[in-house]
Amino acid sequence: MNFKLEELTKDNEAQYLEQVANLEQVVMENMEARGQSGQLFPTGREDISAYAHSKENSVFVAVDENGKVIAATYITQGQQPFTYNDITKYFKYGDDYNQYVKNKYKTLQDYRRDMLSIYKLKVQAFKYAKAKILAEFPQYGENIIAFLKHEVDEENNHFHEKSVLRELLNKYMSEYMQEQDKIHTGVMERYDMFYWITADDIAKEFGKQDVEPNDVEARELETIIGREKEELEYKKILHKGPLVIHEKPEFNVKKYYTAKPSNSIELDTYITDPRDRRSGLARILLLEGITKHMEQFFENESEQEIFLCSTLHRDNLSSKYVSEFFGLTDSLYVKRRDGRDREVHICRVGRDEYKKYLDHIKKKVAILYGYNPEGIAIPASEEIEILKEQLGYEQREISRLKRARTAQTYNGKINFKQRKIEKIISLNERIKELQEEVEK
Repeated sequence: MNFKLEELTKDNEAQYLEQVANLEQVVMENMEARGQSGQLFPTGREDISAYAHSKENSVFVAVDENGKVIAATYITQGQQPFTYNDITKYFKYGDDYNQYVKNKYKTLQDYRRDMLSIYKLKVQAFKYAKAKILAEFPQYGENIIAFLKHEVDEENNHFHEKSVLRELLNKYMSEYMQEQDKIHTGVMERYDMFYWITADDIAKEFGKQDVEPNDVEARELETIIGREKEELEYKKILHKGPLVIHEKPEFNVKKYYTAKPSNSIELDTYITDPRDRRSGLARILLLEGITKHMEQFFENESEQEIFLCSTLHRDNLSSKYVSEFFGLTDSLYVKRRDGRDREVHICRVGRDEYKKYLDHIKKKVAILYGYNPEGIAIPASEEIEILKEQLGYEQREISRLKRARTAQTYNGKINFKQRKIEKIISLNERIKELQEEVEK
């Protein structure tokens, strides 16, 4: 193939970094010209460089024979819990998840004990975060609520998920909790489970059980709920920043309850040069990135599962197509930034199946796009099965595209439907040819 794949590193950064940043701008301008404004947010030169220099993240590029970057993808891992880039949080929210947490405990007493203890730690984490934030923003004095009010009232903000205050609070609170986890094992796990629990939730939980006034836990509850200024501030901030999930999921969310930033990777960005389209290039790059991260992750024998995540604009059907190619077919429609709703996609791969998963994706890429650097031998019968699998997907995709075309929110000008029809014809022809060869 007339391109090569490389991982962006400090050694080749001078050669490729500027090209990747420029490619983002080219892709954005092309999307805007096609009526797809707001469907891609540039990462920017500085953050791309940070990805390349970090241990957790990766940037892969495709370079043509002249040394020009024609595609790029960013894979991120290990985000701070509950920050904007933590995709897993959407799948661990609401009454069903809270009941799941409660059911994990053998006794009600154990459940209450952890609920109370982690709440106290959360308040301490909030104090820690508040002090750091107000030191960075002295214009608010000692008034964190004034900062909150500014963000709630600010146009195009309204305390959305990537607002400065919301991001910094989650970042610094997680930072505090991670330090506590080094001292008391299990703190981060409980923080993840009880993140959304408020003082009102605790009072409601105890109130249901007719706790005696002289009960030790009841007295402890009385001392920690609603007494401190910081507790009231934290309660107000949580109230102003709930997750917004627009539609009821059509899949079993419970299988994602164990997802968290430490066992998840995000297919952050995948872009190709619109002036030099090459079939399957985004998938090829993502395959390299996913393979690297998945193999490194499972080197740790204690890890039993990994989750692949992505976010995309609902109307960005080409990105949805790429994401679902890798099995990310379960999704929620959520509010991300102010006025910018997104689909968040996810899939789970267990330790016992990840090698089979990677092998299958490599074969799909080899058969559909001719990329097979390992020279994997694929029997005709297996090739037929993979082609049929893709054919079924393309047929379902046409129905979905018809719905998207009639939606008022979709303004794209690319004739996806015609491209899919042509692909279906091509797949049918390949299947027929292979079947005839097998029958000879």
